[in-house]
Amino acid sequence: MGKWLTFHLWHHTEGWYEVKPLSILMFFLIIAIPLTFMHDARQNYLDNGEQKYKQYSDHFQAAVDDTAYYLSQLEAQQSGLNVHYASAKELEFGEEALAVFYNNLSMKFGIGNNGVERQNLMLHIPALVFLKYDGYVLITLEDAEGKEMKPIIWPKRPYTYKLSNGNVVYFTLDDHAVVYQKSTNQFVEGKHNELVSELGSGLIRLTDINVFRQIRQNTIAASLEKDLGGAVNRHMELMKRMGLNVQFSLPRGLDEQAYQNVGLIAFMQGYPLPGGERLDAFSYGGGAVVQRTALIGVYEPAPRQFTAYPEACVPVGRDSIEVFYDPEEAASKGYFIRDCS
Repeated sequence: MGKWLTFHLWHHTEGWYEVKPLSILMFFLIIAIPLTFMHDARQNYLDNGEQKYKQYSDHFQAAVDDTAYYLSQLEAQQSGLNVHYASAKELEFGEEALAVFYNNLSMKFGIGNNGVERQNLMLHIPALVFLKYDGYVLITLEDAEGKEMKPIIWPKRPYTYKLSNGNVVYFTLDDHAVVYQKSTNQFVEGKHNELVSELGSGLIRLTDINVFRQIRQNTIAASLEKDLGGAVNRHMELMKRMGLNVQFSLPRGLDEQAYQNVGLIAFMQGYPLPGGERLDAFSYGGGAVVQRTALIGVYEPAPRQFTAYPEACVPVGRDSIEVFYDPEEAASKGYFIRDCS
């Protein structure tokens, strides 16, 4: 009792010597403490890397959402006023929205107006898509005279689907559509139930609203996948010509998105982060566009007042004076607002 336990170890020059438990503890601490510090340092490095990755991913999503909101406001303005801009004006709006996205993202990534850093940012975004109400606009990059990258805004591609009878459906992001009727060489426009009422079997399977919506979704997704795939291939060829070894691939999940709102589709691949990580991000940000019903302003001889009716219930025999897409505007001009009830 009270004696140290003795451990005998052989040393080739000095023979036997004793190692006490305290010595074993010291030996363990000498080995374990540095290992613990190394593990903690590595874990902190990994945690910081994950935190930085999430931070930049959130910034990317926020920039997409901000731009999507901007796009939805532009689209709502056109829809609300029933304005259809010429291609030059559409291009101007596209350039504005593109500037909103790049400026927003540059600010969030902390590169500001640094031209070199902005070029590097653009190199890692092979394509963008402005999802509009009746079609989408693809944006890719081009090396202008081999000096710097410039975004190219392609013409709007409608959401089209060809039926087996030759009719062509031009979808929108809601249940409104335009159908080209081959037999009469005419276009028929309206909501799904109105198209069914007028065209009947001319819509074939699309007379069912659920099938109509599913084919609309599949049509948009398939068209996006085809165009984005081509954009990625062109971007990789561009990188090769510039002597850069950057790999890109089509983001997963394109066909899983529910494309119902105007917005922005963007993806980034291989962007270098401060901690050495490389950011891969795919985002779809959308905002709903409310389609307002037209109000028809007429004069009522009795009780002798100006009245604005929804388009569907203007009394027979009343001549239209003016059309409004905003009840407040009609009221401000002295019109009494009525509804169909």
